[in-house]
Amino acid sequence: MIIANPIYDVVFKYLLEDLEIARGLLSTILGDEILSLEMKPQETSTEKAGGGISILRFDFKAIIKNKSGEQYKVLIELQKAKKAFDVMRFRKYLGENYRKEDDVINDKGEPDKRPLPIISIYFLGFPLENIHSGVVKINREYKDVVTQEILNIKEDFVELLTHDSYLIQAKKLPPKARTKLERILQVFSPIYQTTNDQHQLDFQGNTDDPLIKKMLDRLGRAIADEEIRENMDIEDELDRVFDREMKKLAAEKDEIIAEKDEVIAEKDEVIAEKDGIIIEKDQLLMEEKKRAEEEIKKNLELQKQIEELKKHLKRP
Repeated sequence: MIIANPIYDVVFKYLLEDLEIARGLLSTILGDEILSLEMKPQETSTEKAGGGISILRFDFKAIIKNKSGEQYKVLIELQKAKKAFDVMRFRKYLGENYRKEDDVINDKGEPDKRPLPIISIYFLGFPLENIHSGVVKINREYKDVVTQEILNIKEDFVELLTHDSYLIQAKKLPPKARTKLERILQVFSPIYQTTNDQHQLDFQGNTDDPLIKKMLDRLGRAIADEEIRENMDIEDELDRVFDREMKKLAAEKDEIIAEKDEVIAEKDEVIAEKDGIIIEKDQLLMEEKKRAEEEIKKNLELQKQIEELKKHLKRP
């Protein structure tokens, strides 16, 4: 089945603007049921960094029901990037969300303003060097440092100062799905990219899951949308500009390193010459010292001979 390639920002955004799809995808990633999901449109944005890098950002407010039946409201922050760049841009968005407050009902049943717990999800179109799994969860645990006991508790103070994170690396998703999550994420896998058009995927994965069907149907409509295809062309051009700039910067960096190495080599040569001069000077000093010692020795011998001669002349 031919679908639009969701690694493109414009396609990814189009896909998640369907809240039913977004709710199903996020529920599967988190492993908990999302009872309600609200996208904050003012917090959905694409920032262009230097050279054409972009970060697509979504903020969702969600009410989650965990496996123990507990319900709670959270802020889900999803960020997507196609290329590696300064991690400070991810931290910037996270810091903004830590400062936000939302309407909640306090213990007295009264409306109140307070910050929400945060769950962050990072969709990466580039591979991380030291993480080889396609999907990784970085979670918190309460641990007694002295006894090493894991404490099965939660404290609001801690929950609001720390957060769980999920990393999804599209390029490291396995070719054969082992779980429901991997089956759904196969929609993003580059293994289905067609050779003649990188804008589209020829999806050959499982299509029995209702969520996958919804995703494929929406992505099928996206590939037929002229405006979306034009925006994909623009992203391609931005990527080409970025790649050219990166190659240019790499060449300039190599040139600077080569010049620096040449300067270091010349410096080492000067130091070697100076060391050679010092060695020669030391050798000359040693030779002078040796000659002086020999002269002193000769003078002492001569003085001894003169004394002996004087003694001999004094005899009757």
